[in-house]
Amino acid sequence: MSIKAVILSLPRDIDRRNACEAECTQLGLLHSFFDAIYGDQLSDEDVSRVYDAKRNRRAFKRPLSRNEIACALGHLKIWQAIAEADDTLTLVLEDDATFIQNPMPFLAALSETSERYQDVVIKLDGVAGSGRQVLGSVADQSLVLSDRLPPRTTGYLIGRKAAAHLAAVHAPFARPVDIDLKFYWEHQVPILTLAHQMVAERGTFDSTIEANRNSKKAGSSLGRFLSNALYQLRYSYGRLSHPLKPDEIAGLTPLLDSRSGAQDRS
Repeated sequence: MSIKAVILSLPRDIDRRNACEAECTQLGLLHSFFDAIYGDQLSDEDVSRVYDAKRNRRAFKRPLSRNEIACALGHLKIWQAIAEADDTLTLVLEDDATFIQNPMPFLAALSETSERYQDVVIKLDGVAGSGRQVLGSVADQSLVLSDRLPPRTTGYLIGRKAAAHLAAVHAPFARPVDIDLKFYWEHQVPILTLAHQMVAERGTFDSTIEANRNSKKAGSSLGRFLSNALYQLRYSYGRLSHPLKPDEIAGLTPLLDSRSGAQDRS
């Protein structure tokens, strides 16, 4: 079964939708659009139901903007839909995504053994930082485990079980969705990257989230510096105190078992 793409997109962003539609069609990638939520249409009640402002003051360096809350809610709703669907593995794209290499050989190879990846997320929109561990390869790509994940949620593959777990633990949220995913010791979902980036942001479109995010950077420069320093300290402590050991991560067992089997046959 082919891996399908779900594209998170605001209904009024016709140009973005058309650009995504054209690229997916050209590649032969099966896809559908998932309507995103307008941040300015969220009521105070909507916000309080999905956003934990009290925990935000401890867990992040600034309050979230309405657009960041709406973006996180959009991904949360996609995870809930994937968890209830039949597909084992789904590609999630934001509507400013563009492929910088042909994804079809990689996706075709993954689809043949998609059950191995039900418990993981594979980020396509950046490469990992230090502490990289190559766990295997698919087509011409290496799958990498790292304690330093790239930001953004422009494009990623997510297994059905991983989607169900993230949907259960993510709300109410206190950080932007891409930052939340970096805190792997909290959500306990294995997140892999590729050795070579496959998805990037299409440069012709401005980020509405970035503009809205900048409006939340209130206070003095010193205050922002101290808030960021405290956040970075907490993040670094969490990362360093939870070293990644692949053999002890349950969600990676099918992938590691398949690698061992391949080595035994060689």
